[in-house]
Amino acid sequence: MITAQTMQPFIPTNSTLIIGFSGGPDSVCLLSLLVELAPKLNLKLIAAHLDHQWRQESFKDALWCKKFCTDRGNITCVIKTPTDLNFQVKYNGSQEELGRKLRRTFLQDLAAQFQADHIVLAHHADDQLETFFIRLARGSSLTGLTGMKTSEGLFLRPMLHIKKEEILKYLHHHQIEYLTDPTNLNPKYLRNRIRHELMPQLANIDHRFPENLKHCMTHLKKTDDFIHQTMLQILQKISKNSMLNTHDFLQLHEILQHKILMHLLIQQNIAITPSNALFQEIVRFLGSHKNQQHQIHPTCSIIKQADHFYFKSL
Repeated sequence: MITAQTMQPFIPTNSTLIIGFSGGPDSVCLLSLLVELAPKLNLKLIAAHLDHQWRQESFKDALWCKKFCTDRGNITCVIKTPTDLNFQVKYNGSQEELGRKLRRTFLQDLAAQFQADHIVLAHHADDQLETFFIRLARGSSLTGLTGMKTSEGLFLRPMLHIKKEEILKYLHHHQIEYLTDPTNLNPKYLRNRIRHELMPQLANIDHRFPENLKHCMTHLKKTDDFIHQTMLQILQKISKNSMLNTHDFLQLHEILQHKILMHLLIQQNIAITPSNALFQEIVRFLGSHKNQQHQIHPTCSIIKQADHFYFKSL
């Protein structure tokens, strides 16, 4: 049975936490456990509920979430709709992607408003396996296939080691109510098709499949970690004062080139969505013979001087 102690190692003491709170079983379990931990760890809890307004009755869910927090007395509950957010984004037409970006913007805005230490999300072990197939279907990189991280910048996911069935057992045992979102059964969403169609078929082929996939993802992560450490060692050898030796860089394997470019972009807080096309464009530019500047994004250029290159924010 899940207990608050199960999650305690993942939650820093004396912290202000923004909790993504839909009212579904996962976020209700997460928030209930954090409420139990709050006095012991001196936590300030802010539950964040985004009413996407994609269902006529969604306002009822928002009211239910507000009452859930009020009944527990020590939770601030913030409810917003998309029109409340100063949000402009390009997306690929997927409602799933739009919803994810809306929620992320909402949570990050709240974190800034409350000067929060972390944003806590209720992703669990089953979500991790589903995410593998979502990313696989979208042609993810090796890093993407290693899954979600327990700690990633502002974001904490302290339930990644907990199965969905354990969450439901906890809620049933403690007689805690939660909301059921009918869209979680809608097959037009990729995650739902993976959850209700693909996963059961794979489990029928081999009942060990979920555990085997976890082992596979662990192996992928170890491989990715090795490549990352190798990249850092090489980067130290071929760089000086944030400038890289162009010749040495071009002699590297394509995987290491991409890793280095990604690392530099992240390190310099350059907000570019990476793609193979972008990396190929940069490598082609570096392979040309002229010293010049090449703008790869409205916010960033790459500068090549003599035998070195570097990124410059615009």
